Amino acid sequence: MVSICALAAFAPSLQPPVFRSTVELVAVDVQVVDREGLPITSLTANQFEVALDGKRRPVVSADLIRYSQSQTRRPRYMMTADAPLAAATDRIFILAVDQASFRTGPARAAAIAARQFIDRLKPDDLVGLYFYPPSMPLDLTHDRVAVRARLNKIVGLLDPPLSEFHLSLSEVVDITSSDGDTMARVVQRECARGDVLCAHQVQAEARAIGGIAELQIAQRFSALSDLLAGLTRLPGRKTLVLLSGGLLATDRPSGHPNMRVQTQALGREAAAANTNLYVLHLDSSFLESYSADSSKINIATAYRDNTVMREGLEALAGAAGGALFRIEAGTPEHAFDRVMRETAAYYLLGLEVADADRDGRPHYINVKVRERGATVRNRPLVVVPKTAR
Repeated sequence: MVSICALAAFAPSLQPPVFRSTVELVAVDVQVVDREGLPITSLTANQFEVALDGKRRPVVSADLIRYSQSQTRRPRYMMTADAPLAAATDRIFILAVDQASFRTGPARAAAIAARQFIDRLKPDDLVGLYFYPPSMPLDLTHDRVAVRARLNKIVGLLDPPLSEFHLSLSEVVDITSSDGDTMARVVQRECARGDVLCAHQVQAEARAIGGIAELQIAQRFSALSDLLAGLTRLPGRKTLVLLSGGLLATDRPSGHPNMRVQTQALGREAAAANTNLYVLHLDSSFLESYSADSSKINIATAYRDNTVMREGLEALAGAAGGALFRIEAGTPEHAFDRVMRETAAYYLLGLEVADADRDGRPHYINVKVRERGATVRNRPLVVVPKTAR
């Protein structure tokens, strides 16, 4: 978050000397798009309503920022831990591929989808490719050939835990959240009549699988956190496009895997890095139902399995104030085109805040517009810098 200043002039009667004082504003960037994802470019400051922690704050200015797209290709840039990229006015895209969410076959489909996204970029757009885990350096460049070549290094690292009792993903979530109906159904399916220990073994396995999933997800979140930490050193607004095959998470108040705290932390880190997020769920469940491993799929829970695999992605997008788009294998064009349209322009709002807001801590921010059919995208947290003394 950056600060901007506006001058306020006070001119009492009898024409005494004019005193000028500064009112320090806080800049908040906001995307406003129509139903087709096209930026709405005609809004004025009085059409925005902004609240910090539920309290209205005046919007003093609303500047539309458009990205110019020349045909000039610029030299290659590199951002490493020791050498941050200099200030840039281009659109900056980071294309992140969650390797741990894909098997080998879908990983190749993800690489092909990534190539299609890169082909849609404008000449002035900077792009960086980041596939994880583990963490890796981020190379930002205008050189599309170099980025496409690195796509060949993407691999599938998905390693689902083995289940003695053939537990599906949603059954793990439900059993660890003390769902008696699911537990009874699994026991009836998997346990011999009269086996009094079997139910305890089912519960233990569900907890173990949920715990393993949390450890694996923590590794993926750590790599994303490293990426966002690096992006805080990169000036300007960034767009992170995340390709994932799914992120298992409980959709119940209890249950495992539960990564709510870590997800909210990533949302705060995205805000600190001035990074907006698009999550693209490459859903391969339909194709997998016809694969050689289709006999391992529990048809009775397939729909709910897909729901809990999407739950973590929805939570992540929500925590960062971003958007989630579901893509069936081989059909990413609509989502990619939507991302390109939505990121063509945004508003920079000059927000007048109260002295109590200037504590250097995160505040929840809510932005609305008086425009029918408009969708507003903004990060849900803003840190107002402390007043300098």
